[in-house]
Amino acid sequence: MKEKLRSHWFPALSFLLTLAVSLFWVALRVYYGLISRFLGAETNRSFLVMNLPVLVCVGSWFGCALALVGLLVWNRRKWPAAAGCGIGIIAAIGAVKVIRIGARDYLRFIMVHFWKSAAVAACIIAFALLLLFPPKLKTWVKGTVIALLVVFAVVTGYRLRPCDFTYGAVVYAVEDDYQIVFSTSDFSIGWVEIDGVCYYDLYAGSMRSADRVHKVEVPQSVLDAAGGYTVCAKQMIYRGPFGGYTGDTICRSYDFRPVDASDGLCHVALSDVHEAVDAAIAAAETARNTDFLVLLGDMVSMVETEADAQMANEIAHGITKGEIPVIYARGNHEIKGEYAEELYKYVGSRNQEFYYTVTLGGGDVFAVVLDMGEEFADDYHEYYGTAHFDLYRTAQTRMLEELYASGSFENCRYRMALCHIPVVYVDQYGNFEDFCNEWTNLLNAMDMDIGLSGHEHTLWPLIPGHVQPHTTLIYSEGYKGRVGVVKGGYLTDFRYPNFLVGRRSLQQQGGTQKDGYSEYVCLETCVDFESGTQTSRYINSAAAVVSGWYPFREEAFTDIITDLR
Repeated sequence: MKEKLRSHWFPALSFLLTLAVSLFWVALRVYYGLISRFLGAETNRSFLVMNLPVLVCVGSWFGCALALVGLLVWNRRKWPAAAGCGIGIIAAIGAVKVIRIGARDYLRFIMVHFWKSAAVAACIIAFALLLLFPPKLKTWVKGTVIALLVVFAVVTGYRLRPCDFTYGAVVYAVEDDYQIVFSTSDFSIGWVEIDGVCYYDLYAGSMRSADRVHKVEVPQSVLDAAGGYTVCAKQMIYRGPFGGYTGDTICRSYDFRPVDASDGLCHVALSDVHEAVDAAIAAAETARNTDFLVLLGDMVSMVETEADAQMANEIAHGITKGEIPVIYARGNHEIKGEYAEELYKYVGSRNQEFYYTVTLGGGDVFAVVLDMGEEFADDYHEYYGTAHFDLYRTAQTRMLEELYASGSFENCRYRMALCHIPVVYVDQYGNFEDFCNEWTNLLNAMDMDIGLSGHEHTLWPLIPGHVQPHTTLIYSEGYKGRVGVVKGGYLTDFRYPNFLVGRRSLQQQGGTQKDGYSEYVCLETCVDFESGTQTSRYINSAAAVVSGWYPFREEAFTDIITDLR
């Protein structure tokens, strides 16, 4: 036995090493496009640049196969195991390099895939060992193992487990309705009760039962008048064609405070949280008397799992406790991942799309929610032929034109334009330049009071008149600490104040935490209708007001006061 261990230890170790590295490169597939970008894919679409990550992955599996041959066939010949080990080490060095150039921010998603694959591989290896080297077990041990497997199969197959709420309720505002979203730990049917009236989560007349997330639409006027609601769910153990089995009904009640603009307004905006959940909640809780919350996208770096799809709800409920309205705009990172096409079920949306209007406070507040889509042109290599956002943006142009023609917003006291990617800034690549300028003109014509965006991971107040439109942008010395630094792109001819928000830090410049998740800055804006002004300020998770510089103007700020239209 000792002789076998001595002769097999190196091939076995080589196989395990190369297997782990190979599984990691498979899990790293969520980052393949960014590796190609780092290699220069914007200007060089060669086969090697576009496919190097795949080639490394294939190479690592070839090394794994060599190591396996060395273990099972030629264990006394060291070269197959040594060659496999060498390939595995090279692939491991490549993986470390990829992590250092940026994949670190995506390790949470990568490791989920890795551990799943590793678990499957471990089961296959264990099964092979049991098949090739069956252990001698006592009858009672075998019986216990079989019984546990049967119980596991029954519980898993028939979902015989408790059902409870997993994510608290969030009240999303969409057009003239509220969409109340809540979730349970198992498949269930769901509904909302308001003053004794039930509003159901339905699909074509039938209650949805094959899902854990529920979205129930109720009229704003009903919930505003009631001042509270109760979410209810009942576990669906089995739903057959002519009968079924359900569990107990669970309910949870919430108070609700509608928007009341009679004494002014306060709203808080977040963008680009990228999983820094606790820090974002802490920053928003610093705000004063928040009337409604605005989520401007990229709450998560990619929607790879159901938990990622729930990230906006985790943040929104942590801030609002289900008691005030939330407006949601989708970010470009929320287009990415296996659950991205399911996101509309988890957040505010209209007809499975993420552009719409919102009215709050009986019509006092009017918001246009826009969705620029991905950040590059539709033919960009990372989208591999799936992007058709020009059509999507064209539909939004029609919506803005129809809104302007209808004049339905004219009696609203406060008007907002919301979009994750800034409408008023055309980046250095000139992506969707025509849409930015066209949307700016239409929003100008609708006399917006404020525009809110994110995407740039920075804190920018953009005030009309500070910079001439369509000119070269040069950072202020205070902002960059040195003179003459040019920012690519240009600002459109906007006529209303805009704010870029969302930074994982405690300040405007520098100081980002190494872990990137423990600090965050959001934007608070309070509106005073009597004076005709609004005051905006950036606040951070340390309960402090952030001071900074206007990006293209040599002037500092803390509280930023702008006039209403």
